[in-house]
Amino acid sequence: MNTSAPALAPRNRSRREVQTTHAATALLTVRRLVVVSVWFGFVAGLTELALAIGLKPLFDSSPGLFRMNRHILWTMPTVNLGLFLIVGGCAAATLSFKPRTAPRQLLFPLCMLAALTFFLSFRKIHDVACLALACGLGYRLAIWLESRLDELLRVVRLSLAPLAAVALGLVGHSLGGFLLHESLAVKRLPPLTAASTRTPNVLLIVLDTVRADRMSLYGYHRPTTPALEKLASRAVTFSQARSTAPWTLPSHASMMTGRWRHELSAGMNQPLDDAFPTLAEFLADHGYDTAGFVSNTTYAGAETGLARGFARYEDHHVSASGALWTTTVGRRFLCPLLAPQDRRSDGHPNDHLRKSAGRIRRDFLSWIDRKTADDRPFFAFLNLFDAHNPYLPPAEFDTPFGAQTHSADDLRLFERWFILDKSNLTPDQVSLVSDAYDDCLAYLDSQIDGLLGGLALRDKLDDTLVIITADHGEHFGEHGLYGHASSLYDQELHVPLILLLPRSAHGGRAVTNTVSLRDLPATVVDVLGLEDGAPFPGRSLARCWSNDDPDSATDDSVVASVDRPVQTAPNQGRSPVFRGPMKAVARGNRVYIRNGDGREELYDVEADPDQTRDLAGLGESKSELDDFRAELIRLLR
Repeated sequence: MNTSAPALAPRNRSRREVQTTHAATALLTVRRLVVVSVWFGFVAGLTELALAIGLKPLFDSSPGLFRMNRHILWTMPTVNLGLFLIVGGCAAATLSFKPRTAPRQLLFPLCMLAALTFFLSFRKIHDVACLALACGLGYRLAIWLESRLDELLRVVRLSLAPLAAVALGLVGHSLGGFLLHESLAVKRLPPLTAASTRTPNVLLIVLDTVRADRMSLYGYHRPTTPALEKLASRAVTFSQARSTAPWTLPSHASMMTGRWRHELSAGMNQPLDDAFPTLAEFLADHGYDTAGFVSNTTYAGAETGLARGFARYEDHHVSASGALWTTTVGRRFLCPLLAPQDRRSDGHPNDHLRKSAGRIRRDFLSWIDRKTADDRPFFAFLNLFDAHNPYLPPAEFDTPFGAQTHSADDLRLFERWFILDKSNLTPDQVSLVSDAYDDCLAYLDSQIDGLLGGLALRDKLDDTLVIITADHGEHFGEHGLYGHASSLYDQELHVPLILLLPRSAHGGRAVTNTVSLRDLPATVVDVLGLEDGAPFPGRSLARCWSNDDPDSATDDSVVASVDRPVQTAPNQGRSPVFRGPMKAVARGNRVYIRNGDGREELYDVEADPDQTRDLAGLGESKSELDDFRAELIRLLR
């Protein structure tokens, strides 16, 4: 008798499992399965959103959604709901054709997808490991839910409405606010007057990561900017314009507020606060329609504070592919599978939805076309990101300088460029990347030419103040450095500046004065005739082309600073900024740099533009160093 007992126990357990499966099969109808799929979608979407926000402090100490896609508040719940409805719809179709299908088989894909979403939220887990873990956990969870299907259905029935309310609230708050913001902002604009309709438009074009000395406009040996050279005959060109910081956010913040870098909150881990009014806010208060079109979504997106005052601000892609990319399953599995990205266009695999200058140009001109019936002047801000690493212009651009095609090794070099240890580079690799950077400048030049041509065709160019500049430059081995946000040498601070005044006034004027981008807001309101009561410090650059200003030939002292290196530094700790916060003062042909460890540098950038001969150690420089120290203290105060 004892020998038969063990054989009966497994048969008894199997019979109970069969009974449970039959009971669950009777409970799980097609309609209920669809409702369960919707419930899974809400739970997975809200869980992924909570994990995305909750885990952010582990790898990014910045507050709120800074350096994140603000649209995740609606894309994550919406995309997850859609994905689970597709999976649940397939399971429901299976159940309708095969009514005896075991519930565990129908629940497994839902459980697996939910588990996959959870595991992918932890960035350090490999995709294959996430998939394996999700399959295992999904299988066990499906069996467990099958045995408790009545409890699952009761939980779904009680919690579905609250979950839907939370998800719809997030979608309405985020997407609805995004869609309504522009119309509400336009409605709040003051009424047009006869004077305001005659006020010129303003177009600010910022070429992200473009250094002046790589442009043929400023004497570079390659014709990287022929269109800008032609434009210079109708514009005012500044040959010694300087940024206030060697990286994107504080430099843009200075251009928007007229404040020095050290006056602003904008930092590596901090967005721009509302302590100072922005140019967009000021012009909106004076009846301007305002819009921003941004490609650098990390450090120029709306979350950085730069969007303040703009009625319309297009940064992150608002599209089906853009929404899918914001979710972990979409970004790491579906987008590469459904739409493999051309590695030479609009960025690279780590920057899937980066906008090209051509896309920004089309979006801006489309916005102009939509408002042609509106007599309001406009202020538009365009951030063009194509010269930023990985330095690959779109494939359709016929590159005039670099290699026409790149091997897989070359592409990996470009994609890993920022984090690559540059001490191991070969001369050929440096040359390849440097050539590609020149290609990017040529591409940007062609797009600016097309953009200004589009404005001319719409009879808008003559009535527009066009400002073309850059936020900072880029190192390609000078001083042993690569990238930016690493030093205060001219490779990072000397930027282009071209002002095309309305009706090409003062066209062909070349200005050699040392000027700062910090003066752009004061210049804009001066040219527009709105300087009375304007909140922007600094001096208008109009002094440089005005014959009536006795100080037009004098050089201001301009300051630049950087407080800390980027977290994943491109120079592996060899950058000067790793020794502490840096400050620089430029005046005339002299540049003074004070390093974080107290070491001082002094250069004559006219005789030594590459800054290879440090004059600080010379005895005859003592009085000059004293003057610069005092000037730095004055500027910082």
